[in-house]
Amino acid sequence: MENRNYYDILGVSTKAAPDEITAAKNALAKQYHPDANIKNGIDTTDKMQEILEAYNILSDTVKRAEYDREISGRRQDMQTFDLKSGASGQEQSEEETFVTYWKAAGALYEIIMESNELFRQKEETSRLAQLSMQALKHILILKDASIPEKYWHPDIMNWLLFTWYKNRNMTVAYLLTMYDEYVKKSASPVEKLKLQGRSHRFQHSVKRLIKF
Repeated sequence: MENRNYYDILGVSTKAAPDEITAAKNALAKQYHPDANIKNGIDTTDKMQEILEAYNILSDTVKRAEYDREISGRRQDMQTFDLKSGASGQEQSEEETFVTYWKAAGALYEIIMESNELFRQKEETSRLAQLSMQALKHILILKDASIPEKYWHPDIMNWLLFTWYKNRNMTVAYLLTMYDEYVKKSASPVEKLKLQGRSHRFQHSVKRLIKF
């Protein structure tokens, strides 16, 4: 849906948590379902399709992350909130927030994407050695936070950040448990395989770079 904003269609902000998106979709579906309007001679089929299309994108963590990057025009910019401001508008210490880990995962992802391209081109130059050292810095941040490698892919970290923003008192361990439960209940078998495959490929790329 070119030049359309899915957040506006559902009437939610870019900060909306997954349950808020689902609630918005359900409310709109109840209002615009064709069966509920046909008796009044109103065809709301197109509106309903628009709502479902927006929900299909925003309810999927991978699709939502890609869409956020698309509408922001900047990779990894989710436009969720001011990373240096708290709810009260007062500046927070970044080291005390989940944002630190999210940024580390994002930076690691960018490094891995560059290293993958160099490996494909078989250009094992000093640049790979530099990237390996840079990656290690971000890896240590994630390991110190007790975030296992399988969660490091930015699509997963994006979901964790959205969830953490809803309640900033959540611990990392609880966030990871919530993500596992979300995938278990919401993802189809095919989607689970895709998520696992994407995570495994990323882990392999990380290990390959570190060993260089």
